[in-house]
Amino acid sequence: MPRLISCFTNSYGRFGAPAAITYVRSAGIRHVELAIKTDGVPSLFGETPLLTDRSGAQEIDQVRRLLDKHDVSLSSCNITSGNPLDESVVSIAERKLAIAAELGVTLVVAGAGEAESDEQAATLFDHLTRIGDFAGERGITYCCETHPGLCRNAAGMLRAMELLDHPHLRLNFDTGNILYYNDGADVRSELEQVLPYVSHVHLKDHHGRAGEWYFPALGAGGAVDFAGIGESLHAIGYDGPCSLEIEGILGEPELTLEQTHRRIVDSTVHLRICGFDAN
Repeated sequence: MPRLISCFTNSYGRFGAPAAITYVRSAGIRHVELAIKTDGVPSLFGETPLLTDRSGAQEIDQVRRLLDKHDVSLSSCNITSGNPLDESVVSIAERKLAIAAELGVTLVVAGAGEAESDEQAATLFDHLTRIGDFAGERGITYCCETHPGLCRNAAGMLRAMELLDHPHLRLNFDTGNILYYNDGADVRSELEQVLPYVSHVHLKDHHGRAGEWYFPALGAGGAVDFAGIGESLHAIGYDGPCSLEIEGILGEPELTLEQTHRRIVDSTVHLRICGFDAN
């Protein structure tokens, strides 16, 4: 079963990346997917980011020291920045890729974007190719998120990967988003259709009702068969990151740090029950 279990720093919500790096080892996790935010854009979770696209050498070195202090490694960086159809987003992505390269990661996660016309689609594909080239020059693969637009579902992902045909553009398959954005999706079937292109995975739970913000601890949603997901990944020898992502439940009371961390611990326990073996 997959062994490189990671935790997306957004899973610690308003407590942010510092809390994730400080506490994941006590949940049995050694790796984090570090979010690099966009300067001046408020975060959905309200935290103060460790790094943004405008961070310099001093901030990057501070992150290295924090990781070393807690004996935590980076599995990847998340450089979500907006729709790459926009030229400004391409520039932001390139700045974030440069920071990711300084941190030594070989994988980043971000959106593939969306287009409303053939003309926009041509521009979007050109911009993604530029991002792929920029990433490849730095030894990085850009993994497209399971988001509306090109990569909403397996059919769209396959079409995008085949048309882009770029060695440094691959997929991040998100087990919760596939249910959130697609009514009645079969998670394992969707994954298996795109497995040759998957270089990164977000392990996220959901209750299966599309459009409802319900992303609890893994095992508490009920609509994702994590054991089956692990088996499908194992069958192809997948050795990339499987990154926990917990985004909470719409309308729930604000969680304490202890409650937030408890969800990470519970998720790790559930993954072990399902056959995953974190290292």
